[in-house]
Amino acid sequence: MGGGLDRINEIRVSPHFLLREFQCRCCGCVKLSPRLLERLEALREAWGHPVVVTSGYRCAAHNGKVGGAARSLHMAGLAADVAVPQDEQAHVEGIARALGFVEILPGGRRNYLHLACK
Repeated sequence: MGGGLDRINEIRVSPHFLLREFQCRCCGCVKLSPRLLERLEALREAWGHPVVVTSGYRCAAHNGKVGGAARSLHMAGLAADVAVPQDEQAHVEGIARALGFVEILPGGRRNYLHLACK
């Protein structure tokens, strides 16, 4: 992406997130479930740390390129990978479970958690 497209999703969608944080890395499109956004805001509050989205919406092409599941919830705007240090993943996983995330997959040494809701 380049030019004006870099700024097209510079819209604040909640107190701590911009729409661009959830856009597909290859095409800039976005799908974002309000449930996911609400739970990520709640996670930030409960964890007490900023929540950095490393992968939000993925179009089918990008999902395939990164080896995502054929029915990945990323493609429906219902999942995000967030940066979490490996030594905090178990703690944040517990918080996420209490907040109602239905898929919580730790990334181990890759320092992220996959979080999804339905």
